[in-house]
Amino acid sequence: KGWQSFATAARDYRVWMLFITYAACFGVELTIHNLAAVYFVDRFSLSLTTAGAYVGAFGLLALFARALGGIASDRLARSRGLEARVTLLFALILAEGFGLIAFSQMPTAGIALASLLLFGLFTHMACGATYSLVPFINRKALGGVAGIIGAGGNVGAVAAGFLVKATSTTQYALFLLGAIVAAAALCALAVRFTSEQKAEERRLYEDALNARARTDAPPSGADVVTP
Repeated sequence: KGWQSFATAARDYRVWMLFITYAACFGVELTIHNLAAVYFVDRFSLSLTTAGAYVGAFGLLALFARALGGIASDRLARSRGLEARVTLLFALILAEGFGLIAFSQMPTAGIALASLLLFGLFTHMACGATYSLVPFINRKALGGVAGIIGAGGNVGAVAAGFLVKATSTTQYALFLLGAIVAAAALCALAVRFTSEQKAEERRLYEDALNARARTDAPPSGADVVTP
C-alpha cells in the first residue's frame, strides 16, 4: 500500500516542515560538495589538490556526525520527551545557517577551513537529528514520511544550485544560502506533537525498558557464581 502511505504522509504538515529542514541540511551538504573546491581555488588561489582535500575533510564528518546528531536527540528525549528532539533540530539548523554565513566571509584559507568543518559538523548532525524525528510522525505511514523527507535533500540541492547560478559570485551565494538556512530553522519549531502522542511515546519507551530489563535479568533460581 505504498501510495496510501504516501498520501497519508503528504497530508501531514509536519512532514513538509521536515522536508524543508532536510533540504536545509542535506541539500546544503550536497551543494558544498559540488562547489566548495572551486570556491577555495577561486577565492584563495589554492591548488585543486589542496582544495579537494579540504572538501574531503568536510565529507569525512559524515562518518560520525550524522550518528552524533541522532544520538544527541535520543539522549535529550530520554528526559525531556519529543519536544527536545524538535528544539535540538532547530538549534542545529540555526547554527548551520550562521556557520555558513561565517564561512562565506572568512579572509584566509586556514580560517575558512576551520569554519567549514565547524559548520559541517552542525550540517551533518542536523541530518541525523531530522531523521530522529521521522519515526514519531506517523507510525502507520513510515515509508511515506521517510520518502518525502528524504526527497527534501535533493530538492534543496537543486534549489541551491539555481541560487548559485543566479548570483554574481559564489561567496555572495553562500552568504544568501546561509541566511535562508537560518530562516528554515523556524520550520523545525513548527513540528508539534499532541499531549496524547507524547504520553503514548513515553509509555512505549518505558515498556521497552521494562522488556529489556526482563530479558537481561537472570533466570529465577539460577546459581550465582562469584569469583
